[in-house]
Amino acid sequence: MMIVGDSIKIRKLKREDVDKMVLWGKHEDPVFLHYNFPNLSKQERDLWYRIKAKSFRRKCFTIEDFKNNIIGYISLRDIKFIKRESELGIVFDPNKLNKGYGTDALSNFLDFYFNVLKMRKLNLKVAKFNKRALRCYQKCGFEIWKEILDEFEEQNIGLKIMKKIVESNKEFKINNGKLVTNYYYMNITKEKYLFHKEREKLLITL
Repeated sequence: MMIVGDSIKIRKLKREDVDKMVLWGKHEDPVFLHYNFPNLSKQERDLWYRIKAKSFRRKCFTIEDFKNNIIGYISLRDIKFIKRESELGIVFDPNKLNKGYGTDALSNFLDFYFNVLKMRKLNLKVAKFNKRALRCYQKCGFEIWKEILDEFEEQNIGLKIMKKIVESNKEFKINNGKLVTNYYYMNITKEKYLFHKEREKLLITL
């Protein structure tokens, strides 16, 4: 399979892709540390690949630019084959952000997800403070259906850094020694996706 957008290509994940992902840049902002691709040994990379690509209820896809640089990946987790729905994960090399790759990749992947894989619904969870990701999801037709306060994904940063995050970002709090923040649950159904695409076509012709 190969999905081609305006600036990206999406294909199935290969084992050798993981060796290139460990060379990606790193986020320095502590609120984005958990998005950094981990420093893995060869054995750990083997296991990461098996978990992402060989699990029955998971699928993983590599995102490339037109120079064949691996710039991100899309994962489908918790695939429910009877209900035809799953949960989205999408991660990019920090050096490749703010270039329009995310919207291009996700909008084209949704066409594949609904029309080729024949799925009915796609869910995701995004931190409220992650405005860049939120704009991308909304631009692609995802809608918010619930907001919750939950533990932040990265807790191993120390109390000193936690306090700095809380002081600088109103979306964070410390509860019982845990860093917590607000998350949105979002989703898009095939019907919403088709409506969103038709509305986009109409806006272009106006």
